[in-house]
Amino acid sequence: MSTIRFLRTVLAVAQEGSYSGAAQRVALTQAAVGLQMRALEAELKTQLFERSGRGVLLTAAGRALIARAEKMIDCYEQLHQGLEEESEIAGTVTVGSTVSAMGLLSNTVVAMKPRYPRLNVRLVVQESSGLAKSVVAGALDAAVMVEGTPLERQGLLWTPLYKEPLTVVASSLVAGPGSDIKKLLRENPFLRFDRRTPSGMRIEQTLRKLGLMPRDILELSSVSSIVDLVRQNVGVTMVPHWRNADWVNDPALCVLPLPGRPATRLIGMLQRSQREIITTAIRLQLIELLTRRTPSQTKSGGSAAKRA
Repeated sequence: MSTIRFLRTVLAVAQEGSYSGAAQRVALTQAAVGLQMRALEAELKTQLFERSGRGVLLTAAGRALIARAEKMIDCYEQLHQGLEEESEIAGTVTVGSTVSAMGLLSNTVVAMKPRYPRLNVRLVVQESSGLAKSVVAGALDAAVMVEGTPLERQGLLWTPLYKEPLTVVASSLVAGPGSDIKKLLRENPFLRFDRRTPSGMRIEQTLRKLGLMPRDILELSSVSSIVDLVRQNVGVTMVPHWRNADWVNDPALCVLPLPGRPATRLIGMLQRSQREIITTAIRLQLIELLTRRTPSQTKSGGSAAKRA
């Protein structure tokens, strides 16, 4: 049960006074501990820790949680003394996702199946711009999507999951490590991601900050289609670097990070309250999968996720 694991981590952080100390105690990376704590704070809608020097201190809400967490963990351990765990997560839900996040979501569902054999999850790929509307309308019980406006998420549960930085992608025929990004974007046809989307707007803003007006040749709403055209040396592009994309190991591509702190897009999960018990179980399993993947695994083509 992911929630119990998170509560064990909370106790470890409280006892050690730091994420690094807690990480050693619960056999996770420091980054994984931080992600679990942020997910728990989002779930409880309250701040549990305050940073102090090199460590962390419990807030009043954090101190109140510790006593309850200890009781919950004790009850959970008693449950396993003579009782077999029975599945309480059952039924059918429909979860939407962008193309980029579908790998992570699919692996999440596969990992849950042995634990919840009576759970059926129908996965739907959809453009990010329509996912929130589908959740609001009830066509989807939840969605893994790019962060939208607070207005379109009103009345729904939104949990941030991870960020994707903007990056320049070119054919290895025209670029290599250390290539001049500005020169590359000025001298080659530009494959643009749809400017009507939040990601497309961020790309346009970044180009303006760099003082660039690239020569647009095509404007598409699919990152995967754009990258495929780059492989064919049709042009160069600037797109969000999908978490599960193995672009850096593709001999036909050259991936060039933007200078400084590049703009990012936030990927999260949007849930309706009607099937929240089931969709929350999926979300917690998804977060657990994320915390157990290192940056090298996710960038070299594991199965994580991101979207457009």
